[in-house]
Amino acid sequence: MPQSSPLAPTALSEAALLHSDDLLQAIRQSVAERFPLPDPGDAIAKSIFELAVERQSRMALSRPGTALRRGAAAPAFQTQRPPKADIKKLMGTGYRMGTLPTLFHRLIEVLNEPRAGADDVAKIIAADPALTARLLKLVNSPFYGLAFKVDTISRAIMFVGARQLVMLAMGATLLTAFKGLPVSLVNMESFWGHSITCGASARLLAKHMDLLRPESFFVAGLLHDIARLLIYAQLPAHALYLLTEARRQHKTVHELEKDTLGFTHEELGGELLRQWNCPQELVDRILQHHRVEDSSLAEELVLPASNMLAQALGYGSSGEIRVSPLSPLVWQKLGLKPESILAHCHELDKDVRELRAMFFGAGGAV
Repeated sequence: MPQSSPLAPTALSEAALLHSDDLLQAIRQSVAERFPLPDPGDAIAKSIFELAVERQSRMALSRPGTALRRGAAAPAFQTQRPPKADIKKLMGTGYRMGTLPTLFHRLIEVLNEPRAGADDVAKIIAADPALTARLLKLVNSPFYGLAFKVDTISRAIMFVGARQLVMLAMGATLLTAFKGLPVSLVNMESFWGHSITCGASARLLAKHMDLLRPESFFVAGLLHDIARLLIYAQLPAHALYLLTEARRQHKTVHELEKDTLGFTHEELGGELLRQWNCPQELVDRILQHHRVEDSSLAEELVLPASNMLAQALGYGSSGEIRVSPLSPLVWQKLGLKPESILAHCHELDKDVRELRAMFFGAGGAV
């Protein structure tokens, strides 16, 4: 089991495991603490809640000793709120949270170069054998469902697309770039588990809606909380305050960020991706992943909905414990009903298993 932080959920007791009724009641209570239903008549929210209970039950029964996520109890200690941070100064330290590989910058360059072709993309990716193997494993997995084997990057580009493969390569590169972050604040496997799930869900929703370039939604989901790594690395006192106060006040971390930091993690993420010269499309999606009330386009709701689903179903965490359900109008705009949510989450489970096995190995827990 990954190393726990002081804010980790409490472990399931042996007594609860001995009695399935007690176990189910404990699980329902733990899910309710994280995911209070705002409207009993919201059929979508109720479906997601029941899925969260069912998934947590499966985990508890298949892996005795699995921790329950509990969101209600405040930590035993309190911290004093630090002064607000300066986002410009923080951006100047952006690379200290992990040295970005030269390959990442080369991928950004080719993505932003209109004259770059498939051969340029293949040459850059093929120069890194580990990345090549990882991408070919992904393209040949059920995640893509091809009926034949793809054995070269050039052939992968034919079926996935040059731009989309570059964005996948960017995401895969960043997964291994960040080292030395405080384990007392962030568990990296849990962080990337949440991010991978958000990306996989966004890709599925984009495909369901027949949106162009669904892989770009996957990468946006993968990177949507990237700025939280910068906060953990460079503002540990602020991060600790946010994590503890969110528990104590029964709020999301996101709700407290503006007053604590002076900015939100999506605003910082947008600045960070601009500094890296990422495509504006990617920057905009990172900036909008909490802005559901301002969104009139269904496309802009894909990432907020995917983030909420990943949180509610407990696929890792970037720091949030409490889930804020979305308005029923969001699901209507996405064309989703309770039964389609069930189908979406069933397919999502399969995709997440594939992706976690690729990124973390066969033993990586969902």
